[in-house]
Amino acid sequence: MHLPQLSFLSLLPALAGCATVAMMKGLPPDAGGLARYSAPPDTLVAVAEIAIRQQHLVVVDTSRDDAARVMIGRRTPGLFSKGEYVRVRIVPDSAGLMAVRIVSQSGDLLDWFHRDLAPRVFQAMDAHLSAAALGPWLGTRVRATPRGASAPLIGTVARVTPDSLVLEGGSRVSVLDSIAVSRGSYRHTRAGALIGLLLGGFVGGLIGSASSDPRDPWASLNILAGISVGIGAGAVVGGALGAGARTEIWSPVPIH
Repeated sequence: MHLPQLSFLSLLPALAGCATVAMMKGLPPDAGGLARYSAPPDTLVAVAEIAIRQQHLVVVDTSRDDAARVMIGRRTPGLFSKGEYVRVRIVPDSAGLMAVRIVSQSGDLLDWFHRDLAPRVFQAMDAHLSAAALGPWLGTRVRATPRGASAPLIGTVARVTPDSLVLEGGSRVSVLDSIAVSRGSYRHTRAGALIGLLLGGFVGGLIGSASSDPRDPWASLNILAGISVGIGAGAVVGGALGAGARTEIWSPVPIH
């Protein structure tokens, strides 16, 4: 039995907590968000490459994995970014459709504030495809506004008939003003932590100032300690609240 020889140098990025192209290629096939399309694989590969570039990433690897087409996009780290990796995997699905899975990863594996880029990549792909390619298909989450309705219906497609959509729960929609398909959601952990940090520091400074005696030579240190404690507590609380707040991304489907 022969074991593959691995260079220690090739393991250094992973040991240092950094994502790599090889790591992205080695993720499970079902990792990431899923969308189904009625389009040829070559068309999906082309629009996926465009979508990756629109997110300011560079396509650094393309390959075939059995029947799948795989693309890896990468953004190098910058002043305000730890870098980004995206994997797009395109494989035949049931009913003649193509299944596209997109997973994103910060360049730093320990980046707790990473915002999932997959919904935006899906949305960018949708913009380059026809309505016939987008569906919606069975199992797709949709936001449908019936003709003349003031509010949309949001649900998962349970059945598609020639003249209507039936959502889980029994709602039937036939004549539509608009319809959009969900492409996933992302958290606001980083924004929440930043807002919490600023507010916490401000409140902590006020508390430290109010509890200090102006004649005390250590008063400025008390204020600084209040700011520091406020920053830490605010970042934790704000990050937790931001992690619980999600924004769903919708792609409109043209109605003929």
